[in-house]
Amino acid sequence: MSDETDREVRAAVQAIRELFAQTEDPAERFKQLTALLNGWPDVHKQVREMRQEVGAELYAGGEGMNYEAIGGLIGVTESRARHIVLGITNPSRQKRQREEQRVRGEGGGVGA
Repeated sequence: MSDETDREVRAAVQAIRELFAQTEDPAERFKQLTALLNGWPDVHKQVREMRQEVGAELYAGGEGMNYEAIGGLIGVTESRARHIVLGITNPSRQKRQREEQRVRGEGGGVGA
């Protein structure tokens, strides 16, 4: 992780710490933190979608940065950057699902 990313992660953790510190009762804080952890997959998905939106903004429909340059921003390959911008999280599984939908006549696009 870069120093900047490390700072951003520490700042996010500190904000969470401060948010929950406002609850004085340790039992209540414990329950709130558990609820946060239980909802983490949704939070992760939202952050991933925000990153995809920014990646699409950088790519600008092919008029902005290319996938190689976008990948260089975060140290991933051109192919992985393309997947991020297009919202492809598991290329093999998503390709297989699209093929299964095609065979069933259901259609389905990228990320389906």
